[in-house]
Amino acid sequence: MKKNNSITAMTGWVNRSLILTLACTLAGPALAARDKDERNLVISAPEAATVATASQRVALVIGNGAYRDAPLHNPPNDARAMAQALKESGFAVTLQVDTDIQGMLTSIRRFGDQLRKGGVGVFYYAGHGMQIKGRNYLIPVNSVIQREDEVAYQAVDAQAILDKMEAAGNGTNIMILDACRNNPFARSFRSAQQGLAQMDAPVGTLVAFATAPGSVASDGSGSNGLYTHHLLSAMREPGAKVEDVFKRVRSAVRRESKDKQVPWEATSLEGDFYFMAPSDKPPSANAALEESMWALVKASGDALDLKTFLARFPNSTHAAEALARLKQSSPTTPTPQAPAPVPTAIAAPPPTAPQTLPAQPANPAAGANPFGFSVGDRWSYQQIDKYKGEVISNWNRKISRILPNGDLLSGATVLSPNGNIRQQTNNRFPSRVYSDAEVLFPKKMEAGHQEDFSYKEQSRRSDGKEFEQVFKGTIKVKGQERIKVPAGEFTALRVEREAMVTGVQTNGQDRWNARQEITYWYVPALHYYVALEEIWRSGNGAPDMKRHELTSYEVRPAQVADKR
Repeated sequence: MKKNNSITAMTGWVNRSLILTLACTLAGPALAARDKDERNLVISAPEAATVATASQRVALVIGNGAYRDAPLHNPPNDARAMAQALKESGFAVTLQVDTDIQGMLTSIRRFGDQLRKGGVGVFYYAGHGMQIKGRNYLIPVNSVIQREDEVAYQAVDAQAILDKMEAAGNGTNIMILDACRNNPFARSFRSAQQGLAQMDAPVGTLVAFATAPGSVASDGSGSNGLYTHHLLSAMREPGAKVEDVFKRVRSAVRRESKDKQVPWEATSLEGDFYFMAPSDKPPSANAALEESMWALVKASGDALDLKTFLARFPNSTHAAEALARLKQSSPTTPTPQAPAPVPTAIAAPPPTAPQTLPAQPANPAAGANPFGFSVGDRWSYQQIDKYKGEVISNWNRKISRILPNGDLLSGATVLSPNGNIRQQTNNRFPSRVYSDAEVLFPKKMEAGHQEDFSYKEQSRRSDGKEFEQVFKGTIKVKGQERIKVPAGEFTALRVEREAMVTGVQTNGQDRWNARQEITYWYVPALHYYVALEEIWRSGNGAPDMKRHELTSYEVRPAQVADKR
């Protein structure tokens, strides 16, 4: 077979992919040896290993940490977390923890046999690895290596695994190695070098390193290595091509390590591959709207709102509760029924300003609200990663309804009358709710105005983690500036907003403190900003920096902005 050894540093991507992911896990406390049954687990249906199809997904995951001389803390955790993530992606996964050389070789041989039946293969390794004379070796837990010439028969040659995957001839292969970049046995090695050596990718494969060849990667401060931590998150994004997965991982790792660690790939790929396949249709938008509307109706307890909700969502999972509430409502009751308690993950609207759902959309001809918003107003933006200088997403906001209490609807997002967000949802965060509202726009949008603010954000991420953050800060309207964006050039008010943030994972152990700095340029005639820059500083890592720019807009009445 002819090899295509194209190497793409910093931009290599995967589909029929072999991923060598090598993140250094620095020495930690010694781990007790585990029972052999725990070290050799198959996470799959029993028939998955024997029944092969062209679309089968098979994975072998190994995590070694219980080394006698240089134990590692994170590899077993990394391996278990990766096995679970791959299982969620439809892989039949064989998991081994703290295995010896015979166990590694046997499982690799079986894995290669499975790949000959076609489909997609993933190999993941976490543990010690070393470079000897330009070749990379993966170290089993019981290896006793005192001299350089002992490595070849005390460790597993990573190139041999590449060769086995190539020989299988299956469509797509993914090998993920999360290996320590330093050489723990290099006391007397003459040719020992830091990190791992560059590897060429066979046709249809990708070799991904957690950092550039010859460099050392970080173990991370949590229960997973820095590289694997971000890989686990990125590969769970529905509809993300494998190329985009590693691009996101590279950006996150580089930022968090302050450019000390830059993931790198060599690739020779064809076609598209997704860990989590894209949905054929976008049911999430309707589902999100349904949930958002139910939160409003449930809080209001109004009979008309309940009837409207049932008419629009007759098959809703909340239909039975809505009917029960409707039956409890009596037209002779002098006072409305008190709203039912709202789950802690969804904050209730202020009792003095109940959010209700109108029976019919607001009439655009009825004019704008006191802050100038009208049904049909739309703003489209591009989001730019300021580190890469690249557009990473496009999004828009469009006023679809004005509720009786003055709040605005933009799809599944609920805004206050002046445009601050009360509730929102997206693929990553099915629920994000603010106490009253996220304070972005001040009470007065005029030069010289300054005000303090404080609010709480509660959110639930798609992986089930729930968070609570408290924002306290100050907004200052500085004055007019001229600014140019893709939608045109405008005279705008420059607004600066700074906030201290304290956060907690409410169903976990994470705690953090951060600083958020936002500068935006607000055009009164557009009722919204034309550009916004955000800097998020947390811990000792490099700050996250994003910029949003207006690309187009439709505001009623048209042609009201000072645009050139």
